[in-house]
Amino acid sequence: MMGAEMTQSARYGPAMAGVRNKDGQECKMLAEQATDCLLDYLYGEPKALVEDSAVFLLEIRKIWQQHGVDESAIWQELSERIDLSSDLLKRGIRARKGGRYRSTKLP
Repeated sequence: MMGAEMTQSARYGPAMAGVRNKDGQECKMLAEQATDCLLDYLYGEPKALVEDSAVFLLEIRKIWQQHGVDESAIWQELSERIDLSSDLLKRGIRARKGGRYRSTKLP
């Protein structure tokens, strides 16, 4: 199998076999927006970063909605991670990889 002849499941393996074309397009749009944000950051373009970040958030919200993800649960998770990080810093604890305090809750 070569290039265009290759099926989606052959190119990406069994994990991608169930992905619909529409889902793939939405993921592509999200990836493009994330890339735009990274480039804005790297090139030091804060105004463009704000604009592209807003578009990124709109795209990811579409994906959350389509998959029944409660947006408030995401913001709550983020808030908990920030609170934990702030609490550790107040106590003089700097969380680091391989350190005594490790958590997946850190931003």
